[in-house]
Amino acid sequence: MALRVIVFCCTLALLALTANAGSQDSSDLEKVKDSLAKWETAKADVGNTYSYKVLWSSFIEYGHETRIFVKDGKVVRRTFRPIAVAENPIGESPFDKWKEEGDQIGKHSSGARAKTLDQLYESAIKVASKELEPSERRFVKTNPRGLLVACFIVDTRIADDAPKNGMSITSIKLPKSGGGAAAKRKKVVSLTSKDNGKTITVTLGQKIQIQLDSNPTTGYTWVDQSKSSAIRLMGDVKYAASEGAIGSGGVSTASFMTTQVGNSEIKLGYLRTFEDKPAVKQFQVTLQIKKAEEKGAKKTNKPIFKSPNGKPYPEHWGAPPKLQTRDLRPLPGGYGQGSGTLVKWISENLARDEKSKNKK
Repeated sequence: MALRVIVFCCTLALLALTANAGSQDSSDLEKVKDSLAKWETAKADVGNTYSYKVLWSSFIEYGHETRIFVKDGKVVRRTFRPIAVAENPIGESPFDKWKEEGDQIGKHSSGARAKTLDQLYESAIKVASKELEPSERRFVKTNPRGLLVACFIVDTRIADDAPKNGMSITSIKLPKSGGGAAAKRKKVVSLTSKDNGKTITVTLGQKIQIQLDSNPTTGYTWVDQSKSSAIRLMGDVKYAASEGAIGSGGVSTASFMTTQVGNSEIKLGYLRTFEDKPAVKQFQVTLQIKKAEEKGAKKTNKPIFKSPNGKPYPEHWGAPPKLQTRDLRPLPGGYGQGSGTLVKWISENLARDEKSKNKK
């Protein structure tokens, strides 16, 4: 009975908090999609690194707070602590404070689940797409930056019906992007059918735009068939007709954002969605997603090796031999004087370069 009272009180508080954001019309899905687009932009600015807080409270003595820490698109830490709800609570909190990191994440059953905002947006899209029953009410709320903090459904017939699906978080904390990161956002990588089958190196948070010929009047459309969590389709695959005759076709554009470091794959299929048949055409590229070089980071250049007279050797020659004879002889190529070992090493490299030059 006590548990039901707590849930009931928690639900009342949550409904009161989001009363102005409640909605039951079809625009809920558009609100979530619009917020998702803003999140993709914010995520790119901060390198998919952030934290968010989930507060559970009631009108009975104690509640708790969970904080989820995400780095490069992966949950790296989860903390949990009890909080006093009453001004002078009686007794001790039934909740214990804990922290999880690495392989320990998810070990505790209490607190908010260890999910990224991308995962929460996925569940919010499903909740916002659901057709409501007459007794149901959906709540959608964003913070001042337009990022989603609540999207769930409650059944108004049940007083203590706490939301079981969707999302409800208290706050989102983004690190400072610094130095006008938005203005320096990575350039868009534009791909066409000519890039099909290629392997491309991109950076974390970079946008990839793919444009492919399409003609929906035939019933065929380009559909995203990617299965990687390291990329995200931004919105829908959009079609634009050409300026030619009606039915002549146009171009479909699919825009993706990289969300995790590592190898990934973009795969698009040209098919009729109403048929259970494989795609008649496919577009596929392999991505090598790397971290962008941070401002002020030292570049690791290859060492420059120089001859005895200070003239640098070509970089592709590598390092000169460490063990050398003690004789002193003129070195070829204007490298001064040195040992017979250097004479042999330089001569071999010069001959190799000359041979390579003649082949071109």
